[in-house]
Amino acid sequence: MAPFRRTKTIHEARAKRRIHTVVPWIQNPLQGVDKEHLVFAPRHEASTAELFFDLFFVANLATFTAYHYIVDHSSLFAYIGFFAIIWVTWFHTVLYDVRFENDSIYSRVCKTVIMIVFVGFALVGSSFAPGTASGDNTNFRILCYTLVMSRVLFAIQYIVVGVFVGLARRTDLFLPVFLNVLVYIVATGAYAAMIPAFAENKPVATSNGIYSVWWIVMLLETIATIAVSCFWRMLSFKKTHLVERMGLLTLIVIGEGAIGVTKTISRMMGKSGLDPEGSGLILCIVLLLMGTWMIYFDNHPHGHFGTIRQQIWSALHFPIHLAIVGLVEGAQQIALARYVSKGIFSFQSYLVQYCAKDHLDGKALSGKLLAAVKYLSLDKKVTSLIFLDEIEADIYFIGNQTGICGPGVTGSDVFALPDVFVDLYTNTVAAMYSALGLSMPVDKSVILVMIESWKLVYRYFWSAFLILIGCFLVVMILIRTTKVDAFDYMAFFARGGVIVVAAALLGLSASKDLMYHIMETPYILPVAVILLYLIIILDRIGAGIANWRNRKSGDPLTGGEHGHGHGHGHEDAEGHHGSGHEEAADKQGLMVSSAQAPPHPVEHRMSYNPLGGSMMPSYYAAGTPPAYPQPHMQPMSPPAGGVGVSTAYTPGGYMPVQNGHYAGDGY
Repeated sequence: MAPFRRTKTIHEARAKRRIHTVVPWIQNPLQGVDKEHLVFAPRHEASTAELFFDLFFVANLATFTAYHYIVDHSSLFAYIGFFAIIWVTWFHTVLYDVRFENDSIYSRVCKTVIMIVFVGFALVGSSFAPGTASGDNTNFRILCYTLVMSRVLFAIQYIVVGVFVGLARRTDLFLPVFLNVLVYIVATGAYAAMIPAFAENKPVATSNGIYSVWWIVMLLETIATIAVSCFWRMLSFKKTHLVERMGLLTLIVIGEGAIGVTKTISRMMGKSGLDPEGSGLILCIVLLLMGTWMIYFDNHPHGHFGTIRQQIWSALHFPIHLAIVGLVEGAQQIALARYVSKGIFSFQSYLVQYCAKDHLDGKALSGKLLAAVKYLSLDKKVTSLIFLDEIEADIYFIGNQTGICGPGVTGSDVFALPDVFVDLYTNTVAAMYSALGLSMPVDKSVILVMIESWKLVYRYFWSAFLILIGCFLVVMILIRTTKVDAFDYMAFFARGGVIVVAAALLGLSASKDLMYHIMETPYILPVAVILLYLIIILDRIGAGIANWRNRKSGDPLTGGEHGHGHGHGHEDAEGHHGSGHEEAADKQGLMVSSAQAPPHPVEHRMSYNPLGGSMMPSYYAAGTPPAYPQPHMQPMSPPAGGVGVSTAYTPGGYMPVQNGHYAGDGY
């Protein structure tokens, strides 16, 4: 083999010296100000740090879901309450990040702290049961400490923003930033004041009074933070990537449902192999996930659609995400309920056949019963092993009884059989229920507990479905920026009709017997799939009709690009149109042609750095006064193309601030 020879290119590269990227200690949050619209917009896409932080949210959600099955109202309340805690904390983190965060050592430390907070949430979530006797005061105190830690961090972050606002002498921003700091300081005090209520020597409160303080404070701090951004438009989210952040979390929440599907199919068919009906139910859950994704992202807003409406739209994601989680979790529980009910009916038919029809006795009867129990594979699940001793004892007792299934034993109901058969049936049903990881109290009637839990599952499944479709309807109203057309009418009609049908199905749970018979059938999930895809089909039909009529109307047209939803397309906040290539380039900060030059001559001057150090270059239109006194210097030549290119630290995921954005330390 010929020896390795360095090429000329390698020689030239080795002759160069590389300037290594050094992350700054802290960056001025004001460098993300869009001077044209006077709003904070540090970048146009989510950073890797933000996406990394989202993983802590979904990890908490997945862990809590794994530990908490919704079988009664207290477990449902705990699930919703814990979801609200982690979601609101995530939301406040996002509200800060999309406006003020720039990569630095300081921001990375803050991100690490909030990740530690979410690790604390995971510790709390493992045994979070407020309002019940199984609650733990130590667990609740840890939650209070964690909430205090998060709100102190938020207050510090806004204080730092206030410091830079003061250095820039922006007195118009003092009050809104101060109000944000005040909101988090008050919230910190409220959470800290709850700590003594969960002292070690105090009994666990079984009422929801003290626990409701958490969610009341979270509601008030969220309303206050959004209200500040509505009144002081410079702190709004007009030019931020908030829409992208909400969409990314929605995608992650839907993805968490996919994790649940894999667990469900493992529980249902992991040991026994494929089952046609079980496979169909799993397919329905997958279709529900896919349908939810299509409806949400096919109508996802692109571009600004109103400052206040955007705030409402972002807050609306709490019920959307909660409904998605409830819908998927409920679908999994319904599939498992159908799986258990099939096993129950099968075992019940065996008992009736062997005793009331075949009238078996002795070893022949006990052998048949042992074979029927073995078929259920209860010995392969740790949670069902505790019932096996009682089941085997019942079978042993039945086998030693002579004439227990004599000619006088008749009927087609297991409860018409001798009492020991009823005990065997009850213990076996409890074992089957527990084999799926669901808790079964031994001091209550197994059948009654199952009926009540399935009734609750049925109700919260259709409630989540109603909330989700209702939110989708509100979203359609919020993001519409064009004239009402056939698509809008069809979308409102489809969602409204589905809401009516889903409400009627939810109302069927008022009859316990009717609801139980419905749960015995495999048709609940297919009906939900049909309703969801009916919306998708009608949306497509409505879009086709609307496009045909709009093209014939002679009015100005917009949109038409795939993936942008109806009526948004490539349109900026002011309603101007541009080609897809131009907008894509503008989003990446790459437009350098003279056609995109600002209307005024651009001068290259030096601005004062309030943090000390050398003079920092910045570009701004001639005639625009700088934020700080400028030294007497000869102006430098304007850059080619009329666009200033920042050479500041810009790691992956962070946009260089230019083309009308701030590029120095004042604005």
